[in-house]
Order: sequence, then structure tokens, then C-alpha cells
Amino acid sequence: MHMHRQIRRLLGLTGIAVLAGAVALPCAAQTAALTVLAHNRPRGIAAAHYIGRHDPNAVMDVVITLNLRNQAGLQQLLANLQNPNSSSYHAFLTPAEFTAEFGPGQSQVQAVTQYLASEGVRVTSVSSNRQLVHARASAATLQAAFHVAIGDYSLNGRSFYAPVGYPQLPSAVAGMVTAVIGLSDFNQMHPMSVPAAGNGVAVPNKGKPGGGGTTTPSGYSPQQIATAYNWSTVTNTSNGAGQTIAIATAYSFKSSDLTGFWNQYGLPNHTVTIVPVGGSTTRTNVETTIDIERSGAMAPGATILVYEGANAQLTTFTDVYNTIVTANAASVMTTSWGTAESNMSTTTLNADDNIFKQAAAQGISLFAAAGDNGSSDGTSNTDEADYPSSDPYIAACGGTTLTLTSSNSIATEIAWSGTGGAESHYFAEPSWQAGTNVPEDGYRQTSDLALDADPNTGYSVLYGGKWSVYGGTSFVAPQMAALFAVRNAGAGSRLGQSNSAVYNLANTAGYSADFHDITTGSNGAFSAGPYWDHPTGWGSLDASNFITDIK
Repeated sequence: MHMHRQIRRLLGLTGIAVLAGAVALPCAAQTAALTVLAHNRPRGIAAAHYIGRHDPNAVMDVVITLNLRNQAGLQQLLANLQNPNSSSYHAFLTPAEFTAEFGPGQSQVQAVTQYLASEGVRVTSVSSNRQLVHARASAATLQAAFHVAIGDYSLNGRSFYAPVGYPQLPSAVAGMVTAVIGLSDFNQMHPMSVPAAGNGVAVPNKGKPGGGGTTTPSGYSPQQIATAYNWSTVTNTSNGAGQTIAIATAYSFKSSDLTGFWNQYGLPNHTVTIVPVGGSTTRTNVETTIDIERSGAMAPGATILVYEGANAQLTTFTDVYNTIVTANAASVMTTSWGTAESNMSTTTLNADDNIFKQAAAQGISLFAAAGDNGSSDGTSNTDEADYPSSDPYIAACGGTTLTLTSSNSIATEIAWSGTGGAESHYFAEPSWQAGTNVPEDGYRQTSDLALDADPNTGYSVLYGGKWSVYGGTSFVAPQMAALFAVRNAGAGSRLGQSNSAVYNLANTAGYSADFHDITTGSNGAFSAGPYWDHPTGWGSLDASNFITDIK
């Protein structure tokens, strides 16, 4: 009890009772029953040191995400969309159709927004699919509205704010809400690119050019990668024509780097359009640059939409994903930003998963880097999947170490020691995730596919006007998205959920024609082996055969 009195005093929240880590307002409880939004708190802060109350006058932006309707019907639809024997096979929905059938109802939106207004929280916007309610208020106002204290913490030398317990809402409203995102800045998304160090040892990405930066390129060129993986020619603009690639990222780029890169290799230039999310930014980032350069290189006829988050906060990335899905302008989406799954609150995982379900229903194929810190993903857990690649609606893109012959064919290819690939400790194993050596233990397994990612073999990058060498699974995701854009252009239709289609193809007699089975190498806890494995999934690709055969 002494501890509870101390926390109350430190937070300065008169009239708030603290019980077992939850904070409630007795006056509100007398007029409306409260429901705890369980697990709406970052899981990774258990070891953090509490400093004191967060500035009550600090202005905070939050996103309240609302539950979908008819989840059972949605799950059946998503299965039918990928089942060639179903009458609904590839009969993808429009955003309006999805919202009408499965999106939160207007009554849900009205109930939540009216409650927020009654508590002095200003609703700034509601997304067109009604899944996201954006709001702004002072920390003090949000603490009262969500019946929770917000404290300042420190962990491993950095400071952040987070709820002391779990938020609470009146029960009539809480049943409509999936998550409240933004009450903490504990976690941000991180780029999955690794610069090659001068001594040949990979070092963490600090957002600066790797390999020192030169005026001439080194590292693998797009043509070398295309030859190695039997890719369609990267100079023919019919490959990917009519398709749009959506890049989910934070921060911006310089157009001169893009044109300089493509011109260096005799590649077509692309129409690249920025869609700002969460405000505009002039800050550049090598990750955004890599994603545009390499996706554009490998899908020469595609256009590119860069959904550019103003920062790397979780609220911003949720907005980025939702903006891509509701716009429905792209048939493929790639992101090379992520974080260890255990850093996420389970409610935020649920909220994003609802957005990714809508993407699958609309036929958008999603790709994400599987991580660059081995099977631990930089945590103390030897088996830690990276998010969002751990979500079952996203293809997790692992990495290899690729060496080439003098004619740019594959000399050797093994699992890259730094690649992600592990078991989700949250998402259930989807029904389609089956096959030789796929663990059948009830949880989603990553990776699904792989390409070269080792910074010591490395890719050329033009960033800040200088040539550098980088690696990381951040190269795999945009190139996979580009390949599926080429596939969609050739087929004249969207494919939809890419990893489901990948497993269907891998479990056929044509496996060896479509995949390069990676059987050696390790990412820490997991070793590569015949057929499926955590570091490389089903392996790297014979791209031309693959896009012909995948359905």
C-alpha cells in the first residue's frame, strides 16, 4: 500500500486510485462501469525504471482503433479469395465494399467520438474505412479520459513515456475499441538496412552511407541480381507496366539520388509520388532511398507511391498502412521497417492486423523485411520474430549470402547469419503455412522467401550523392514487391495474399524449378536445411519460372 501511495504522489493525480497497476477514477466508476483495455501497453517495458509523472501539459496525438464486424465471415472470405476451387477466387473487394461488409459501423464511430468529446479530447479525423479515430489532447486530459496514469521511464539509457497500467473506458465504449495507440513512445520502427563496414564487418545502421561513400559504385548492381535470379530484363518497361508499388516508410529522399542510380545502370526512370502521412518531412533516410531505387530497378515499368511517414512512431506506421490500403492504388506494398514482436502491445498487433486483412481482401500483396539481427532480433530471446513480417498476411522476406561467378550466375548461396526468421509468439499459424519441415506448433513461422541480404556481398546504393554498399533484408522486401508487380502486369490481375500463394506453389512437384533450396548457414537458433527453414523460408527464387507458376 505504501508503494501505491508513493506512485499516486509522484504522478500528482488527485482522486485517482492505483490498484495492482491499474488506475481508475472513482467518480467515473460511480456513473459508468469501466472495462480495462488489457494488453494495451508495450510488453517490453517491464524492466524499465519509473522516473515520475509525464508532463500533464504535453500535447499528445493518439489513434483509437475500432473493431471490425463479422470477423468469422471475413476469415471465410479471405480463405475463399485464395482458393482456386471457390467461386470467390480472386474476386477482390473495393475499399467501399470492405467497409460496408466488415468495417466498424457508423454507430461505433459515433459512440467513441462522442465519448472523447465529452472528455475534452479533440477528434481530428476518422479514416475512410472507419478503423482509425485520430485525436489530440493534453496528457492530463488523456489520463482522465482513459483512466490511466502516464509516467516517464528509462530503460537501457533512453527515456520514454508510457501508461503506468492499462487504459480503461466505459464498458459500452470499450467493447468497440481494439487499441489506443500513442499513449507511449517506448517503441519506434527501425530500418532494416546494414552498411558494409570498411573492415568487412557489418555494423548497425546509423542512417549514414556505409562503406565510406565514393563517387563510383560497387556492390551488386540490378543487372547482376537479375542475372543471378533469372529475372525478366530490368530495362524493358513492359515489365511491371500499369502496376503501382506502395512503399511504407518514414522520412524522405532526394530525387537526384534516384535518377542518378537508375541512370548509372541504364535503367528507366520512374514516376515517384510522395504521399505524406502524419505531416510533411524534409529529413532524408537511406532506407527510403534504398526501397525506391531497388523496387524501381527490378520493376522497370511500374510507378511508385512513397507513403512517407513524418516519423517512425507506431501511430504513424499504423496510419501509413491504413492510408495505403484505403487508397487501394497499389497492387503490392513493401516495408523495410520493423521491430521485435515483443516490443509491441498485443492490441496494436490486432489493430494493424485488421488493416492487413483489408489489404488481403482487396488483393494487395504485402512484403516486409524479416530482420537483420538473427533469430534473436536483437533481444535476449533466441527465438524472436520481427514485426510486421510476423503478421500472417505479410510475406516475411529473409536473407542469404550470395556469391556470383564471373558470368553473374550463382556460385554459392547460404543463409545469411544476420537474417531474421523465427517463430511468432502471438500470431496463430495460418492454415496455409504447411509443407516439408514447416513446424506445426500452432504459431506463425518466418521467413517465407529470401534473396541476397549480406552486407559483405552487398548492394550498390546512391545516397546523399555518394555511392555506398549496403545489405540487410531491407533489400529483399522491395525487390520481392517489384517481382510481384511484374507478375501482376503479366497476368493482368492482382494476386492477393502473397505468402499463401507461395506455400501453395512450394508444395507442388515444381518446387525445384521455382525455388533455390538454401540448405546451409544459420541465423543463430535456426539452421537452413532442405525445403523450408526459418532463415530463408522456401529459399531464393528462379524469378521467371516463379512468376509464371504462382497463382
